[in-house]
Amino acid sequence: MGTPFFVPRKEIQLIDSLNEELIDEIVGQTVDIYKVSTDETDANLYGETANSGEKTFEKGFRVHCLINYIEPDTEFAEFGSDRNSNIEMYFHNNTLSGSDFYPEIGDIADWNGTYYELNSVTEPQLIAGNPEYSHQVKAIANRVRLSSVNFDERKR
Repeated sequence: MGTPFFVPRKEIQLIDSLNEELIDEIVGQTVDIYKVSTDETDANLYGETANSGEKTFEKGFRVHCLINYIEPDTEFAEFGSDRNSNIEMYFHNNTLSGSDFYPEIGDIADWNGTYYELNSVTEPQLIAGNPEYSHQVKAIANRVRLSSVNFDERKR
């Protein structure tokens, strides 16, 4: 697929530079991401672990993104209540391509003193509908307890 007829490359670069400046300099939201350490995590024949408590994570690093906090739900069960909350993180694709980071399912995000496990990563926004102009990466994460994550301490 070639370049869109009505959207010149120069305009795409302008949109990208404005969004990068907006996310990094003006809004300034950050999240600390912890990647799964594949060398130190025991996996089964299929490369899977039973739960996040059996995973070992690498040292965290800070990434700029837009965050949409979804109001928590309270579930009432036989032995008490539990609060579930989710966040949506929107990363600028050009910023990610210039770094050694790409969000993946199973990564842990530390935002606002709470840990979230990424359970969905998509690239839903294309400029002018062209796959060559992927604009954002969207990650959805659900809250996890610190006790279910194998962290010795919070490292950044």
